[in-house]
Amino acid sequence: MSTLSRPVRPPSPDLGYREILRLFLPLAATSTMMSASVPIINAGLARTPDPETHLAAFGLAFTLGIFLESPVFAIQQAVVAWYAGSERFAPLVRYSFAVGFIVFVYESAVAFSPLAPFLFHRLMGANPELSAAATRTLRVMVVFPVLIAVRSALQGVLISRRTTMPIGWGTLLRLSTLAVLIFTVVPNLPGDGPAASMACLGGAVVVEMICMAVFVYRSRPVEGLSSPARDAGLTKGSRTRFILPLMGMMALGTLTNPLINGFITRTEDPETGLAVYAVVASLVWFLASPFLRFSAVTITLGTGARALVRLQSFVWRAVGPLTLVLLAVQFTPLWKVLLGEVMGLSPELTERVRAPLLLLSLQPLVAAFIAHNQGILLRSARTWVIGWGGVSRVGSILAGGALGLLLGTPGWILGGVLLGLAFLGELAVLVLWRRFRAG
Repeated sequence: MSTLSRPVRPPSPDLGYREILRLFLPLAATSTMMSASVPIINAGLARTPDPETHLAAFGLAFTLGIFLESPVFAIQQAVVAWYAGSERFAPLVRYSFAVGFIVFVYESAVAFSPLAPFLFHRLMGANPELSAAATRTLRVMVVFPVLIAVRSALQGVLISRRTTMPIGWGTLLRLSTLAVLIFTVVPNLPGDGPAASMACLGGAVVVEMICMAVFVYRSRPVEGLSSPARDAGLTKGSRTRFILPLMGMMALGTLTNPLINGFITRTEDPETGLAVYAVVASLVWFLASPFLRFSAVTITLGTGARALVRLQSFVWRAVGPLTLVLLAVQFTPLWKVLLGEVMGLSPELTERVRAPLLLLSLQPLVAAFIAHNQGILLRSARTWVIGWGGVSRVGSILAGGALGLLLGTPGWILGGVLLGLAFLGELAVLVLWRRFRAG
């Protein structure tokens, strides 16, 4: 038996922090790097002849496209849960392709029909010219579900085989390809910058997908352990029942910022509120998103009670100090330097941002525990609980927003409060259900 085909033993119940870090750090780095894609595109569009229109058109198309494509974002977690690490993975890739193709069909039905201009113009308030540019950009974006689905399935296989470093390298290659294309192609085009930028992003994802395929075929299988999730991945019907609640959760998650922005626009000073929330949300998502990848670590390494205790201890030890640092920074002059000098915010906006950021300092820790509990539920094939967690997130925003408006809460405070409630509402459902089952 060759070295590449010889299976690696399953993880030991006595997990070491080094083993957890080896699996988690590349995934965390991947999330951080992924957040750079849109800023790179924005930087390229800013160099076009009509930057305001091009930036606005790309933003509108990207927002609607992400919502339409959100079901495929569930594929990576599902494949990690389904794949034991040594059997054939081709059926899971084919199933993922089928899911992506279905999303491609209904996104194409929106993009190539009068519905897309209607959504951009009537629902999102774009003028006819901006709506037309956003529609053309969305039509390029329709290929993304298939590309993302296959790439995510291949990434899931690598995670199940406890080989995550290639995922980080693949993301870095995608960003590098995107930057080269954006800064060499887009500024030299006479017309449709947003659509060209979306095509560049698609090309970069293709490069990443090919990279993932190469790494998968070179990776070593592992000796997987049986779990309810592994059994759920054996047939198409059981896979569909498993993944549907995850798709719903992903779709509801994409509504978080639009819903919060909707409530802020109904406050007395919506401009200030929206500006403050834009800064707060970007910082919070940047800090919290790496820890949302911890669910894959829990699925892969959480093979028993002792391993789960060790993983929970890791969350406290790794994320707890970061939370304390975030809290401590806001009681020193450093926070003014970061917001005022580094980010270039005005003194007034800097003062307004401080209070919501203080409220949300625990967000990375909350995000890590959401991901950890999701991983436990995914491994036990109880994905419907995760779906209800997404419902709780949206319900918390709606209830909190209505109460905030009733109490006359300023917009610059309301946005941070609602984002915190969204995360806590989701975590509450996951934790309470586990405690109820344990009792």
